Amino acid sequence: MKIVVIGAGNWGTSLALLFCRSNKVHLWTIDSREAEKLNSNRENLYFLPNVSIPETITIEEKFSSPIEEDDIVVIAIPSRFIGSLIDEFIENHYTSFTMVNASKGVEHKSLRTVGELVKHRMPKVRFATLSGPTIAREVAEGLPAKAILASRNVALLFHLQNIIQNDVLKFDFSRDVKGVELAASLKGLIAIAVGLSDGLGFKSNFFGLIMTYGLREYKIVMDFLGVPAATVYGIAGLGDLITTCMSPHSRNRQFGVLLAQGYSRDEALNKVGMVVEGVSMAKTVQKLAKFNLSIPLISCITRIIFDDVEDIRHELIETVNSISG
Repeated sequence: MKIVVIGAGNWGTSLALLFCRSNKVHLWTIDSREAEKLNSNRENLYFLPNVSIPETITIEEKFSSPIEEDDIVVIAIPSRFIGSLIDEFIENHYTSFTMVNASKGVEHKSLRTVGELVKHRMPKVRFATLSGPTIAREVAEGLPAKAILASRNVALLFHLQNIIQNDVLKFDFSRDVKGVELAASLKGLIAIAVGLSDGLGFKSNFFGLIMTYGLREYKIVMDFLGVPAATVYGIAGLGDLITTCMSPHSRNRQFGVLLAQGYSRDEALNKVGMVVEGVSMAKTVQKLAKFNLSIPLISCITRIIFDDVEDIRHELIETVNSISG
């Protein structure tokens, strides 16, 4: 049995480093050029500089090695590429194995989660999602963390815990797969707002307001989508939300800081250099406006991202001051 981690970004590389402590790990890259670069340096210079990749990790282009039925395949790529990855699994006749989704995001045109996409197209796959307050850099550095493993298959949860849990990363269990995946997708919007506040020079007083009102609107959207309160206020929901808002390594927060400093949306995305799921999720949440949900802060963030708001400071302060309770 081996663990195949698909995606050599900061999160995929961090998970490969974590799981190789007690397992045979293959880290799959998007192409042979990327594999050669990582093999030459034994370091992910772009995403995780100054963190060595041990020789025990096999780095190779995706689908260079066969996937056996008892292998564990960990998906750590941007969510917009999940559909094409499923196509590749099917084309290569890999339809029955264990998949752990570590990607954060949904199919934005339909709001279907990764679990729903996989279940629809690859029904024989044993599926679980890994999510929670896990900043990649901290995990790569061996700092302690705890996450959620979610699956409808309880036996699979215990099986995965025995294989991938270690002294760095511990797990709680959940059977609310969809709720855990939606929680991971939605939290980025609030982190962008905290980043905006930081970039404008605001401090803890305003951060507290943003996170309080943001959590309330996060709960409104999650209620509308049918996510249980236990997930919203658990580590996959509130825990991940707080971590993403407060960490300087959060790409959503970094994006908000750059916007507030005067960068355009595209310039800020390029400067972050990684996928900012909160931006993609903002497009999806825009669609929910027709349901008359009371989410003024999220609506404000969406306007700032997409409508080229001239005075971000005024827009954010006025919105926060208009919220009561």
